[in-house]
Amino acid sequence: MRPEPLKARALMRPSALLSFYRRRLRVHAVQELLAGLGVAIAVALVLATTIASHSIAGSAGEVVHAVVGPASLQIRARGSDGFDERLLKRVERLPGVEQAAPLLEATATIRSAPGASGEGRSVKVDLAGADTSLVVLDGLAHRLPIATLAPGGLGLSSTTARALGLPDGNGQGSEVTLLLRGTATPIRVSAVLGPETFGALSQAQVAVMPLADLQRLGGLHGLVSRILVEVRPGHEAEVHSELQALAGAGLEVAAADQDVAALKQALRPSIQASDFFAAISALLGFLFAFNALLLTVPERRQTIAELRLNGTKRSAIVQLFAFQAIVLGVLASLVGLLGGYLLSRGVFHPSTGYLAAAFTLGTHTVVGLGPLLLCLLGGVLATCLASAIPLLDLRRGRALDAVYAQAGVPGNALSSRAQRRLGVAAAILLAAATAMFVLAPSLALLACAVLALASVCTVPLAFVGVLRAASALTERYEHLSILSSAVTSLRGTTLRSLALAATGAVALFGSVALGGARNDLLRGIHGFAQSYSADASIWVSNPGDNQAVSDFSDDGQAARIAGVPGVASVGKLQGGFLELGSHPPRRVWLIARPPGANRNVLESQVTSGNAATAVARLGKGGWIAVSKQIAEAQHVGVGGTLTLPTPSGERRFRIAATTTNLAWPPGVVFISTADYSRFWQTSAPSALGVQLRPGASVADARRAIAVALGSSSGLEVATAATREASIDALASEGLGQLGEISTLLLLAAILALAAAGTSAVWQRRSTLAELRLDGVRPPRLRRILLVESTLMLGAGCVTGAVAGIYGQVIIDAYLKEVTGFPVASLAASLRPLEIFAFVIAVVLALVTIPGWFASRVSPMLALND
Repeated sequence: MRPEPLKARALMRPSALLSFYRRRLRVHAVQELLAGLGVAIAVALVLATTIASHSIAGSAGEVVHAVVGPASLQIRARGSDGFDERLLKRVERLPGVEQAAPLLEATATIRSAPGASGEGRSVKVDLAGADTSLVVLDGLAHRLPIATLAPGGLGLSSTTARALGLPDGNGQGSEVTLLLRGTATPIRVSAVLGPETFGALSQAQVAVMPLADLQRLGGLHGLVSRILVEVRPGHEAEVHSELQALAGAGLEVAAADQDVAALKQALRPSIQASDFFAAISALLGFLFAFNALLLTVPERRQTIAELRLNGTKRSAIVQLFAFQAIVLGVLASLVGLLGGYLLSRGVFHPSTGYLAAAFTLGTHTVVGLGPLLLCLLGGVLATCLASAIPLLDLRRGRALDAVYAQAGVPGNALSSRAQRRLGVAAAILLAAATAMFVLAPSLALLACAVLALASVCTVPLAFVGVLRAASALTERYEHLSILSSAVTSLRGTTLRSLALAATGAVALFGSVALGGARNDLLRGIHGFAQSYSADASIWVSNPGDNQAVSDFSDDGQAARIAGVPGVASVGKLQGGFLELGSHPPRRVWLIARPPGANRNVLESQVTSGNAATAVARLGKGGWIAVSKQIAEAQHVGVGGTLTLPTPSGERRFRIAATTTNLAWPPGVVFISTADYSRFWQTSAPSALGVQLRPGASVADARRAIAVALGSSSGLEVATAATREASIDALASEGLGQLGEISTLLLLAAILALAAAGTSAVWQRRSTLAELRLDGVRPPRLRRILLVESTLMLGAGCVTGAVAGIYGQVIIDAYLKEVTGFPVASLAASLRPLEIFAFVIAVVLALVTIPGWFASRVSPMLALND
């Protein structure tokens, strides 16, 4: 049915717009549905990655504010041993202080009793020791029952209780084992604290107990980690100065919620990497949507020609197309928002275990209004841009029925001139991407965007090359009649074919570039884990303390281990976290080892300087090795000096070398155990590194060491291989979103290609009906469709795979130079070929289904048209 003429109006009435769209949906419902699917996929992908990458900081902020309550300032220790709690009385007497509360914090492991299935469960928690003054201050959630802090008990968050598998999700009165600072202690659960009593802390893996109990069990008598201070209005600056005077050189005065700023800084490299992957995914996703809508361009151009022949004014046509694009964009984007939210709660749920050693983290997903609106507008904008392409036929001087004068299916032609222009544009874009990659690695996102566009612009030339090669085959081998029919059909539907091929190019570019870069990053992290663990044959530390940052009392464990048969030596390793800088604070991982014990890890992770020289200088003392991004932030290099805040005051060290960040985003500082013991004023080890005699059995030595430590020990004995696997898994967890993004992008690529292929096949029904009238049987039609799809996908996917390998090189450089992660060098891999074959096979299998139905189209459809 031809549209009714609208000569009298420059703009259409709303009822007319709705009538035209209903008419379109009746005739082209499948094409509209598939185009909307492309938009929804793009919106879901972008929203899921955006929410996931920013939820960690949002949920952790809620946890921190639940702890500190109305406190605005704090005095905190620079070491794990804390400071004298008698300082609290002096703080409370300051004129501008409303009230103050002490807090002792430690990292511990809680183990539930064995159940019917065997061993009990173990959960690593942030353990807080507090007294009633913190409840009065309104920290730790103002509804916390005071009975929770009764002597001899341990309060668990509901999240911790569930992780321990306590009965009925409650477990109050159950007995668990507390592994703290090298000692295992049975203790009773006094309360399980849910949201109604523990607020945001119920979503974190935390536990709370009386301050005096934690001091006793941890061997920290009379010590606290920090004092939270509520200041009277208008006295902030005055109290800050007074606290500085009280704290002296060995303590730190900071904002009460300093952990939020430190966490955001710690998350920055990971968020940069995730946001980078998400931004590329957004670009590729919206290119999917754009290409999906391009498949409807031929039919829309025919509609414009009919409207113009009926006398409809240009303004009315523009209004009609804008209305349809906005409706489709809004509806598809809303579906995408729902899908993205569900993905963020499931597949993209934030992983926080790799940061748990240094921060108290929440586990729930935080959804902001900004990402929702941005994704909604982005989806509508992509729909409008793609839908505007047919409006080029409204240019003045262009014949009303020009679309019908083109060769092949009306609206499908792409002139040779346009193909040449796209080829020139591709060359220019490739040169621009190369220039950005060479001159500024930080512009990698823009370079990848330009490279993706270059791959799309290259598709027409690749498509022409594929058709020429196929034509040459048919000329040489005349029996390839199906190939000949497919080539003839593709030449008549150039724009539709190019849209599908371009979708393939975008799909393979993203899958190869992001997937390859992720693999390089994971290989780099594995290399770090291997070299870090290789510095000892067996590691003895607190359970789950892969970074060796939680110290324990040295009650003769080293001597007992040294007496185990096969043990050659036992080295005392130390370490912790250090707040470096203030704008923003950087929570640095501090690694202290005896002379020579850093050799393996430094040899593999040094980025500037000589590893052997660095090992020798660290052994002498007064030297440190730091992550590259720390040195750059402090504007120093190898041979320069860096001041570190220590419990004994500010200390200056020479820089022996710079390294990667060892997968700890804020960065790392290597120091000798002699310097650490002197300036951090502690001899407590955080791990013991055991070296075995040649020929000694690692497994036998591990079992013998566990026996020597005794059943009351709360320490974990692990081989280097076990520790390597644990570090590898935990460090990779923090970058798990990159793998999820890569996987989801691959799935989105397959869905987008399948949708585009289905739409292309569905729009061929009229042509297929004509072939049915000529006597062509459905099986032959199905083979023709299969060959057509293979040629179209092959042209685009090969182009995308080649561009994706270059994109992988660019992303590797970005991750290495900007985020500081250890990234393995690009290696020859069959991954691009594997992705290429997988995508082609899956998409062709999916497109076979609509191809089967289309091949059985009634010949009467051709007569009706």
